[in-house]
Amino acid sequence: MSKDRQRYEIYVNDRLLMLLHEDELESLPSDPEALVTPYQGQAKTLFQYLDLLENSPRFNKVVLFSNDTRSVYQDLKNLLVYVPAAGGVIENNSGEILMIYRRGFWDLPKGKLDQGEKFMMAALRECEEETGLHGLELKSKIGKTFHFFRDKNQIRCIKKTQWYHLAYAGIDPPKPQAEENIEVCEWVKPQASLLKKPVHVNIQLIVNLFLAKDQNGAAR
Repeated sequence: MSKDRQRYEIYVNDRLLMLLHEDELESLPSDPEALVTPYQGQAKTLFQYLDLLENSPRFNKVVLFSNDTRSVYQDLKNLLVYVPAAGGVIENNSGEILMIYRRGFWDLPKGKLDQGEKFMMAALRECEEETGLHGLELKSKIGKTFHFFRDKNQIRCIKKTQWYHLAYAGIDPPKPQAEENIEVCEWVKPQASLLKKPVHVNIQLIVNLFLAKDQNGAAR
């Protein structure tokens, strides 16, 4: 798939803003809770769709279609504060992955990049800091997620998180980082992690990608 046909899925809480190439419209499943509309190239109209997903109970998904999804994403990125982040699916020798519980949700360890930091190094650092585990081994890239949010000053932001598969061969128990409001670290089987409630949709997406790569022999 060429770059201008890439599908972007940006989560607004657990609702979805999808940037879709027009040639994929025919294969898009019908959804009565989705607003499907062309992008006309007027960047500031993107605020309307974000506000709709934030505030309206009518739609759970907005699909903007065009012939160049990368340009639409760039328009959106230029309107918002860009926040690069990285995180990891940490797997132990028993095939379990580490879930964390913070701010009322089950999550995976992740965090923002420091100035000049590479994504993979940030993933290692954040996973070590948030779980207290040391000696993590970087195995492979899993994928990326996009998330829209407002900061404490109500500034609109878009976070791009690169996710990695990390291995832990040690025996020390994890220690949740209280400074990041992490209350619990828990080893669970990957399939069981999908049953954890509450959990954000983008976290379930990454676990599913991890499982799919594992079945294809790409992650271990």
